[in-house]
Amino acid sequence: GLYMSPVEFLALLGAVVLVVARWLPPAGRPHVTIAAGAVLVLSGLVLGVLGIRWQMLPVLAGGAVASPFAFSPLLRRRTGRPARRTRWWLALPGSVTCAGLIATGPVAAWAFPVPEFPEPSGHFAVGTRVVQWTDPRRPETFTADPHDRRTVVVQLWYPARKSPAVTQRAQYLGRTEQEASIVSDALARQAGLPGFLVDSVPRARTQSVFNAPVVGGGGRFPVVLFSPGSGGVRTQNTAWAEELASHGYVVAALDHPYDSAAVVLADGRTVHAETASTGDRDKDTVLSAGWTAVRAADLGFVLTQLDRLGRGEIAGPLTGRLDTGRVAVTGHSMGGAAA
Repeated sequence: GLYMSPVEFLALLGAVVLVVARWLPPAGRPHVTIAAGAVLVLSGLVLGVLGIRWQMLPVLAGGAVASPFAFSPLLRRRTGRPARRTRWWLALPGSVTCAGLIATGPVAAWAFPVPEFPEPSGHFAVGTRVVQWTDPRRPETFTADPHDRRTVVVQLWYPARKSPAVTQRAQYLGRTEQEASIVSDALARQAGLPGFLVDSVPRARTQSVFNAPVVGGGGRFPVVLFSPGSGGVRTQNTAWAEELASHGYVVAALDHPYDSAAVVLADGRTVHAETASTGDRDKDTVLSAGWTAVRAADLGFVLTQLDRLGRGEIAGPLTGRLDTGRVAVTGHSMGGAAA
C-alpha cells in the first residue's frame, strides 16, 4: 500500500498546491501560494531533521522547481512592478512536468513501502528479546585468532503479557533503527541493490514488544529453533515467529556470524558475511557442507543454552519457563540443511 507519514503527506500536498496555484483565479492565488509554500518549506525542514526518504526527493524537487514561477508574480506585485505571467500554452507543459515529478514520490512510496506485519492469530501477546551467547568450547573458524570463540546472536519471541496499546512495537531487522539500517544495507548489497532503495524496511515495526514481561501462569513453553538461509538474518521470518509465539511457543532464531549478511554484536562491532560461492560445484559442495556443520553446531549450542535457561542455570525472564523436552528445529535453505 501507499505508506507516507503525516509530514510526508503535508510536503506532497504543499508541492501539489504550489503547482495548481498558477491556475487558480487571481483573487485567491496569492493566499494559496503563500500557504502552500509555507507548508512545503516547514515540512521539508521537519523531514530534514527526522530523515528524508529518497521517495520524497522528487516531491521536494518538483515543489522547488515550481516555486520561482509561483512566487515571482507575487514578489513583482509587492515591489510595485507589473506582474508578468507566462502564457498558458507555455505554463501548461511546465506545470505538467512538475506534477509528474511530484507524482513520482507517492508512486515510489507505493513500490517500496514500509512493511506492515500481520496481527498474530493466537490469544497471547508477543514479546521479544535478543541475547548473545559465546561457546567457550568452540574456536571461531572464520578468524585466525586462536583465542576467538564462537559467538551467536539469538532473538527470542515468546508469549507475553498484553502491553498498553500505545506501547511502541519492536523495530524490524534490529534492536535499534541504526542496527536495522546496517542489516538492511547488507541485505541490499547481497541482492545487488543500492541500499537507498530499501531504506523503508528499517522503519518497519513488528507486532511484538521488546523485553515485554513473560505471560504469567508458570507454564512451560515448547521451543522452536530457526536458522535462516545463507546470508539470511535472524529476523527474516519475524511474522512466522510472532504467529507461533502467540500460540504459546518460544521461537529462537539465530544470526550466524560470518554467514548472516550482518551481525551487530553487543560491543557494537558488525560482523559481515564472508561465505561466498566460488563458482566451482565441487568446491562449493565441500564449503557448504562445512558451513552447514557450523550452523548445526550453533543450533546445538543454543539448544543447550535454552535447556540451561529452562532448568534455572541461566538467569533471565524465561528462566524455568521453557520445555526443552518438546523442541522443533527449523530452517530455510542452508538453515534447513543445518536443522
